[in-house]
Amino acid sequence: MADTEELAKGYTFVNNTQYDAGLFLLQRLNLAPGSRVLDIGCGPGDLTAHIADVVGESGSVVGVDPSKERIALALERTRPNLSFYEGIAEDLSRFPSDNFDVVFVNSTLHWVQDQSMAMKEFGRVLKSGGRLGISGGSGDFVAAHEKIKADVLSRELYRIYPEESPPKFLKQHELESLLDHAGFSEREIVINNIVKSAKDADEMIDWLDTSSSGKTYGGIPLHLRPRARGEMKTEWDKITTDKGIRMEMELLVTLAVK
Repeated sequence: MADTEELAKGYTFVNNTQYDAGLFLLQRLNLAPGSRVLDIGCGPGDLTAHIADVVGESGSVVGVDPSKERIALALERTRPNLSFYEGIAEDLSRFPSDNFDVVFVNSTLHWVQDQSMAMKEFGRVLKSGGRLGISGGSGDFVAAHEKIKADVLSRELYRIYPEESPPKFLKQHELESLLDHAGFSEREIVINNIVKSAKDADEMIDWLDTSSSGKTYGGIPLHLRPRARGEMKTEWDKITTDKGIRMEMELLVTLAVK
C-alpha cells in the first residue's frame, strides 16, 4: 500500500517518538553552525526544520523522502537554508560527491530496501571527515509491535498475502558489516533504550499505521485490513493496563566518520 495524504498528515501529530529519537542522535552529532546536512527519510520535515535552526543561516539542510505526500508537507517549511526533494536513499545522484558535512538517518534505515547501496551513497556524498548518524530499531531486540504483527499476519486468512518491501531491522553485527563495506572504519554504536507509550490499542495502531505509511498490515488487501486491525487490537488489549500501553524498544544509534 502506498502512502496517503491522510497518513502523512496523521504522522505529523503522532511522531513524538521518532522526533525524540532524532534529538538523541543530534546530541551525539553535536552539529556546528554552518554545517551542510542531508536528512534521509525526512518525512514531513519537522525535525529537518529543527536541524536547519541548529546549523543557522550559514549552514544548509536538505531533506529527502520517497513519499510524495510527506514531501508535499515538508515543502511548506522551505526557507533559504532548508530544501526538500522526493527520492530514495539508494540513489542520491542528484547530489555531488564530497558534498555534505553530515548525513542524518533517523527512524529510516529499516525501510530502505537496498541498505548496502544506501550506505555506500551516504559515504559518497559525505566530505572527507564527514559524519554519518543513524538511529533505528535494533534487530537484536524484538519489540511488541513486531511480535503482534508477525502473529496476526501468520494467521490462515492473511498468510497467503506476501508482504512487499517489509522492514529490515539490522542486528549490530549486520550494521557493522555495512559500515565496513562502505568505508566507515571509524564508528561508535550505542543502544538507546526507549519506551513508546500509548493510551490504548487504537492510539498505538494509529501510530504504527502513520509511521509505516500503512505497512502495518503487510500485503493484506484493503478489504481485509479492518478485520486485521481488529485482531491486532485484541492482542494490544492483552498488554494494556490502567496506565495504557508501555512498549520497550531498543534503538541502535551510530556515529561513523568517513
